[in-house]
Amino acid sequence: MTPKEECETILDTLLSFAKQQLKKRGEFYPFGAVMLADGSITLTAYEDQNNEFPDSVDVIQNLVKHHKEEAEQGKIRASGIAWDAMLSTADGKKTDAVLISLEHIDHYTVVVGQPYNLGLFKKLKFGEVFAQEGKHEIFN
Repeated sequence: MTPKEECETILDTLLSFAKQQLKKRGEFYPFGAVMLADGSITLTAYEDQNNEFPDSVDVIQNLVKHHKEEAEQGKIRASGIAWDAMLSTADGKKTDAVLISLEHIDHYTVVVGQPYNLGLFKKLKFGEVFAQEGKHEIFN
């Protein structure tokens, strides 16, 4: 598989789990997934022992740190981190979105997003997926 295809495999895993959590809980804390050297995918999470409700920015930073350590040890070849965000649309309106940062050892990076609307009775409606170039944080 190409680096893009391997990142798409992680994307599918992360997006599926994010949607499951939104339907079940209406929200989710940031979480991640890595592709191990053998090609298998493992979900990752961060738990703060001192704070039951840590700030999402802290959770993302700790996931980045953990994935970076795994990359430095040669354990992973791709990384993905998902979080719930608020974005401005082209017409200036605010919308919720699932954002996913993906990075591959072979210098492929992308951030993928999918807007959503959570209505009554946790009825979810998803918008069009979009992508833009990501930044290199995990594999330096």
